[in-house]
Amino acid sequence: MTVIWHKKVKITKPSAGFSVIELVIVISVTMLIFLMTYDIYLVSQKSFKIGDTRLELVQNARVVLDRLTRELRQTPEIATALPPTKSEIGFPPASEIQFQDGHGLEDIQYLRYYLIDGSLYRQRLVYAFAEEPGTYVVWNEEDEFGQPPIQTTLENKIIAEYISDLKFYGDPVIYLEIWLNKFDLTEHFYTGVWGRNTRS
Repeated sequence: MTVIWHKKVKITKPSAGFSVIELVIVISVTMLIFLMTYDIYLVSQKSFKIGDTRLELVQNARVVLDRLTRELRQTPEIATALPPTKSEIGFPPASEIQFQDGHGLEDIQYLRYYLIDGSLYRQRLVYAFAEEPGTYVVWNEEDEFGQPPIQTTLENKIIAEYISDLKFYGDPVIYLEIWLNKFDLTEHFYTGVWGRNTRS
């Protein structure tokens, strides 16, 4: 009789948890995915902020250019002395402008656009002599004693913000240049206006 010895083999079941190496790999991959997603989020937020800022600057420029173009086109007289070109020696472009309102008003009124601390103001003015305060005259008229009229402000309001510089020049075409600045973004716009009703 032959005896066969069987070796007993113990079969072990795998453990229910993960090894340390597997945990480190999973955490590293998860952190890498999280950091990449966060970087994409930051880049998109920065891009959105730049686009939003640019849009706001363009909108402010559009308001200024539309309004000034329309009003300069209708004015019968520009009270501000403007150089014929922006590179005129000794006669730099004006940083503000005053002109007669040409929109069919019964009284002679003037509009003045000027810049203070990044805001563009639109001022409505009238000129009258002390003897007749209700009778408006042109800005450069003199009374019988050679005295100029008294200026009165009827309205003064902000029409645009973030404007860093403003230039007016040209004759007979009036050129307008505007620089807008917000955060580190600067935009530059310009246009030319031919006055339909302007007296020479």
